[in-house]
Amino acid sequence: MALAVLVSSLTACSNVTRWNPEDYTVKSGDTLFSIAWRYELDTDELAAWNNIRTSAPIKPGQRLHTRKPAGFKASRPAARAQAIATVPLSWPQSNSITARTSDQKWIKARKGDTLYALSRRYSVDVKRLAQLNQLSSPYVIQPGQTIFLKPLDSVAKSKAVKSTSAGKSQSSRQATSASTPVIRWPGKVRWQRPAKGKIVKKFNHQKNDAKGIDIAGKQGSAIVAAADGKVVYSGNGLISYGNLIIIKHNKTFLSAYAYNRKLLVKEGDRVKAGQQVAEMGNKEKSQPRLHFEIRKNGKPVNPLKYLPW
Repeated sequence: MALAVLVSSLTACSNVTRWNPEDYTVKSGDTLFSIAWRYELDTDELAAWNNIRTSAPIKPGQRLHTRKPAGFKASRPAARAQAIATVPLSWPQSNSITARTSDQKWIKARKGDTLYALSRRYSVDVKRLAQLNQLSSPYVIQPGQTIFLKPLDSVAKSKAVKSTSAGKSQSSRQATSASTPVIRWPGKVRWQRPAKGKIVKKFNHQKNDAKGIDIAGKQGSAIVAAADGKVVYSGNGLISYGNLIIIKHNKTFLSAYAYNRKLLVKEGDRVKAGQQVAEMGNKEKSQPRLHFEIRKNGKPVNPLKYLPW
């Protein structure tokens, strides 16, 4: 243990990088679905690897694992996992690092501190500290760095409990939970063509621009949902996709509609098969077209195996 602490301390002095290079830094406009799409990951798995729910909001600057963490237990449902603490844009200026009260949530690392030393000082398992702070071995930390001792969501929960009157009725609690409907995804997806036109590019998983099919058409032509579902992304934050829509159809399948001139639905909208969701556009100087993809458990598959062409 003493040797590990020494090695970690020496590394901290010579290395300013504390994040795994395979982790992703959330940018403005990102959603969990767009990040999963970028890395060809199943959204539920991505959420589970980061101890967050698929519906949980993510913030610019937050780091997300894009590979399964070592020791990850896939049997633990992501929906029941606690959210990993995220760093807010600003912090209170005062903080006592010597306090060891049970409700302390975070501290500022001092010169010479290591994660192992903080683990002993605050009686928190070192692996738990590493998880909370998104650190990979050898757990390098820097002076002045914010170190979470407990998940931040527990702060919000404790405040919510204190602010709620003891006499709140059971019916009121049921009404609150009822305001967040549970989506029951269908077992099967009934596919239809997302646009009229000729296929001008076929699926080729080896090429970055051919992980779906391209359907030629006219500028402004109707782009329709290929199946019933929920819009989980509507924007232009994914490079090379232009104005993009991603629709979740069930726990297995998602579809994407790229190069649009105009988006007609927003995130959270429920859509029916055949409903217009966008207007056809084009990529750079190419002829008007729709780039259409289907993802199965996060992986691109050939749409022509599913569409009634």
